[in-house]
Amino acid sequence: MLQVHNLSKSFSNTTILKNVHFNLELGKICVIIGNNGSGKTTFLKCLSGLMNFDSGSINFNCPNGHLFLSDKLNIFGDLTIEENLKVVATYYNQNYDEPSFNDSLDKLNIKQFKDMPLKFLSRGNLQRNKLCIAMNLNWDYLLIDEPFSNLDKEGIKIFNNVFEDFKSKNKSIIYSSHQNTKQSIFDNSISVEDFKDEK
Repeated sequence: MLQVHNLSKSFSNTTILKNVHFNLELGKICVIIGNNGSGKTTFLKCLSGLMNFDSGSINFNCPNGHLFLSDKLNIFGDLTIEENLKVVATYYNQNYDEPSFNDSLDKLNIKQFKDMPLKFLSRGNLQRNKLCIAMNLNWDYLLIDEPFSNLDKEGIKIFNNVFEDFKSKNKSIIYSSHQNTKQSIFDNSISVEDFKDEK
């Protein structure tokens, strides 16, 4: 179980998160809701360990750790989907599995873009590439920033299906969204506005 206790984060004199208590069991999906600039990405980066926080504790009590996928869709723009995955897998000390990769391309409906550099993909297909990474790495908790942005109805349906598959494998997802979440799936939602100073 992921356990967050009294997590606080400020920039200069501005409180972004204050005394956050948050638990999430394996096999659950949680959406972090808030407007742009409200602190959703900051929260995910604190959870991932990419950003220091002022006080509190974060414990991932799980064997396979976590994977963080940011809203920066095009980190290795000159690489193909496959080449990009191999780089990321190496970073996480994990192996590349070609059958699994090809299966994920089929499920995400992006096989036709397999040999195209990422910089030429649409933003929606770059989102699918981001999910392709998650489908090919081993983790217990997926932290993913704005996964449903720039997706059409087909893309949203595909993402929901993949998220459901993750759940069935007892994996947990925490994702952020500033959009209407009626079309996406989740077990519970929290607002970053609840993490501010008391008024």
